[in-house]
Amino acid sequence: MNKAVMLFILLFFLVQPLPSAADDSAGRLMLVVKSSGESVFQSDLVMASDQLFDSITNTEPLQTVSELPNLHHYLLFEDRGIIRTFVRDEFGKFYDVQRKEKVQFPSVTANKLNSYFNALHKKHFGKLVDWETIEGELPLYATFKVTDLETGLSFYAQRRAGSNHADVQPITKKDTNIMKKIYNDEWSWNRRAVLIHCEDQIIAASMHGMPHGGGALSNGFPGHFCIHFKGSLTHSTRNEDLSHQVMVHKAGGLINQFVKSLPAKEIVQLYFIALNQNDADLFRLISHPANKEVNINNFEFAKLMKLHTPSVEEPFEFEIEAEFKIKEKGKRETDDTFRFRLVRDSLMGGWKLQETPLGF
Repeated sequence: MNKAVMLFILLFFLVQPLPSAADDSAGRLMLVVKSSGESVFQSDLVMASDQLFDSITNTEPLQTVSELPNLHHYLLFEDRGIIRTFVRDEFGKFYDVQRKEKVQFPSVTANKLNSYFNALHKKHFGKLVDWETIEGELPLYATFKVTDLETGLSFYAQRRAGSNHADVQPITKKDTNIMKKIYNDEWSWNRRAVLIHCEDQIIAASMHGMPHGGGALSNGFPGHFCIHFKGSLTHSTRNEDLSHQVMVHKAGGLINQFVKSLPAKEIVQLYFIALNQNDADLFRLISHPANKEVNINNFEFAKLMKLHTPSVEEPFEFEIEAEFKIKEKGKRETDDTFRFRLVRDSLMGGWKLQETPLGF
């Protein structure tokens, strides 16, 4: 959890009613589920319970930790004038963010909180559905709502073509303007996690924001854009696009599990995807906790050109040389070569980047 995420949490409380015990006779707690530390779109639940409040505030720490979970499930409340923040991991364990301590709530308290978080998680994210199924449920000319998971902005779109994924156009000029706002008023190839509202389903997907090819609607959008689902392929290579698939799983609330399942070589690819998309959350997810962070917003462009044969390929260590192009803001584009080193703690653990060109 970096300083930017902590600042966001504190700013959130400046514009939201504090779940303070002083508001009424019961201790008030707020549960928040988000897709990233920087997301302004969230699902939350405020509850009042003296029993839960006392159980949480009287909990003793188990141990100090060097790394906090990357699952954005937050428990927040005010305790004697201090905003307390806990974060939950994918196994239902809790951590004190400010003190960087793992805590153990009584089992009844933990079970109750986990049941609430599981319900919020299910509400906030979409369902992973294979493209073969989606293609039948989202036929040509079907109209649907698209919701961006980071901003919460929604617009309407229509599937116009595409056999390996959906080629889509915004319906109206208003929809085009909303889509462009999602991309900070600049069309971009960057992938974003989105929810597709299809009849009574909310489906996890990924879109980019670059008009290309043909377009037939009078919507101010010069072409079409692409939406990928689980197992979608590109039209040109007929392979899955890793950058889309990581966003599909983010939209499904399963990005941690997805990244953990990837081979080391694809973690190196994610390094360049995270750079290109200025995705600080993805950077943290693939970085070894001993590494220091860099401001990835300083990078305009990064492209992996070639991965060589691995020089080390052991159960817990992996090294591979990569050729790439990179451009920082205010600097010239450069060609470079670097030997990436990755490690993992167990055969079931995810690969983490230990040595990178930026030394983050």
